Amino acid sequence: MATLQKIRDKGTLLVIVIGVALLAFVLGDLFTSGTTLFGKVRDKAFVVNGEVISTQQYADKITEFEEFQKMISGQSSLDENTSSQIREAVYQQMVRERLLDDQTKELGLTVTKAELNDLVHGENISPVLQQLPFFLDPQTGMFSRSALIEFINTINMPSPGPQEQALVDQYKTLWLFIEEMVRTQRLEEKYITLLTHAVIVNDLEARTSFDLSQQNADIAYVMQSYFTIPDSAVTVTDKEIQDYYNAHKASFRLEAPLVKLSYFSKEIVPSSEDFAEAEAESKKAFTELQNAANPMSVVADYSDTPYRDVFVSEFMLTPSQIEFVRSAAINEISGPKREDDAFQIIKLIDKTVAPDSVRLRIMAIPSASTVGQDSIVTNFTDSIYGLLQGGSSFADVANSLNPNSNGGEVGWAREIDLIQMGSALVQAAFNTPVGEPVKLSVPGQQLILQVEERTSPINKYKVAIINMPVVASEKTSNNIDNELNQFVSAPDVKTKFNELASEKGFMVIPNVTVSANDFSLAQIPGSRQIITWAANESERGAVKKFDLTNLRVIARMEQVIPAGTTPLSEVSSGIRMQLVNEKKAGKIITDLQAQNLTSLDAYAAAMNSTTDTVRFVNFNTRNITGLGVEPALNAVSAFAPVNKVVGPMKGNMGVYVTQVSNRTEGTETYDAETQKASMLNNNAYRMQMQSVEILKNKLGVEDNRFRFF
Repeated sequence: MATLQKIRDKGTLLVIVIGVALLAFVLGDLFTSGTTLFGKVRDKAFVVNGEVISTQQYADKITEFEEFQKMISGQSSLDENTSSQIREAVYQQMVRERLLDDQTKELGLTVTKAELNDLVHGENISPVLQQLPFFLDPQTGMFSRSALIEFINTINMPSPGPQEQALVDQYKTLWLFIEEMVRTQRLEEKYITLLTHAVIVNDLEARTSFDLSQQNADIAYVMQSYFTIPDSAVTVTDKEIQDYYNAHKASFRLEAPLVKLSYFSKEIVPSSEDFAEAEAESKKAFTELQNAANPMSVVADYSDTPYRDVFVSEFMLTPSQIEFVRSAAINEISGPKREDDAFQIIKLIDKTVAPDSVRLRIMAIPSASTVGQDSIVTNFTDSIYGLLQGGSSFADVANSLNPNSNGGEVGWAREIDLIQMGSALVQAAFNTPVGEPVKLSVPGQQLILQVEERTSPINKYKVAIINMPVVASEKTSNNIDNELNQFVSAPDVKTKFNELASEKGFMVIPNVTVSANDFSLAQIPGSRQIITWAANESERGAVKKFDLTNLRVIARMEQVIPAGTTPLSEVSSGIRMQLVNEKKAGKIITDLQAQNLTSLDAYAAAMNSTTDTVRFVNFNTRNITGLGVEPALNAVSAFAPVNKVVGPMKGNMGVYVTQVSNRTEGTETYDAETQKASMLNNNAYRMQMQSVEILKNKLGVEDNRFRFF
């Protein structure tokens, strides 16, 4: 009872204590699990129509595309440029898929399992499958249904063994990826077809378009470029620029932020001390090569390229090497000599006069030890060799063993091309009489070869070359890093970046503008990290050093312009130039009209220009030779009277005065259905390009990749 009474007496205090404890528990849980929660909120690689695509989803899809690219290209790794292109392609594809899914669901468009099966197994194979390299016939380059069936059979292989399972799993993953590509392509085709047929082509439009395409004109013209008038001759006010900006804001939309930065770079190159050390090492290499009975081990120890025990022609040597071998005695050695950023030593091992190349046919048969059938393989090889000695065609025998062998044709090869298969093959190829078959044993297989042809004998040399590139030492690299670290750490580097860099002898590239999603800065390899940093740096004027492979870049973030509508300050110069040209056009036209000129020659004199011509221009010509896009001349080609001076009129490059000298009618016969189909195809292409941009604006796309990648 006493205890209960104490609890009652301290009730208020207990409530406070328990409440604080519960609050601490809740906050503690929030701060631990909340980190994940807040992380998920921020983890938006991009957003399409309200759907968040996380960095993991984006990265996983990139990995899928990269593995797909490796498989179709046969490469084990991808270079930086290819990886960057894949990242952008993945983004565009994921955005298109989500925009498309939203629209097709509303319209009730789907791709059924039956349709998908028909696109894979039916008569109308998907264009996606027809373009993939592993479904093409290697001989014809055309789609091979049997190759597709073989691929699918591999996926459906019953009870594959342990070694086969990995291949089956890889093919299954790849097939799911391909199947989704097929489905998406077909769905997009349906959507674009629907849009295209919503815009009809009537009989009058089709006929008019055809007639205009058949009227080709030869046009003589005089053009006065806008550059011939100084900008000071016209006035463009700030209000005019503002008015133009307000009327065209939609054209100044940014999907991703713009980044402005200034930077300079310092290449990591060898110092004079590095060259001195490399020269001393090359002298040691010279002595060892001079005394070596076999140059292979010495070359392997010192050179960045291995020794090849073959004769080579002068075509494979540098000018200085050619000069040496032509006059050198056997075992004479030259060097070390500095060649650019390397020291080089060359020793003449031998010289001869022999063909540079041979044209070969080869048949390869697994050796007896490899297949465990000594007598069978030996007898088989001997029987083939006997057929050839008996006069049978090498090509026919090779094709009977392997129809895809192209008759065993290897083509032209030099000694250096064949040495990887052994010196015995080189000896046989360059010494066996033309047309005579010869048997050889190389590791893992038996070879039967026949020389088809040899080039004429020339001077050839066997040389040992030690090439020792001079690389920047760790000490040199550290010295450069220390100098740049001190620069970045200077107390006033943010405000005096350009001045301090100039004092140190660095050339600053000022105010470079890039998109936050650009792959690189000024095509510098590995410089994506600089853009990522600048795009996410909140402090204007911040300076940072970046360590690239053989380059150091010091960058200053000048400004980040957010995505959305580009500020007037960033586009005003471009608007001003456009308005200036428009006013120049007006001035030129007014001045010319006041002179009442009647001939092209008179206009040419007044415009301080010359008469030129373009031929075969019609109303549908997109780019006019030498001029580019000039719609005014398209109109002239179709509607101006022949031999009548037309103009002056405003063009994109300048003011034109024209005269149609000749107009011819095409000989094609009008077919309404064909013309309409052609115009619908053109509409489909435009719809495909424009629909995505319209859907982006309508449904909303927020690109945040620059924050993470």
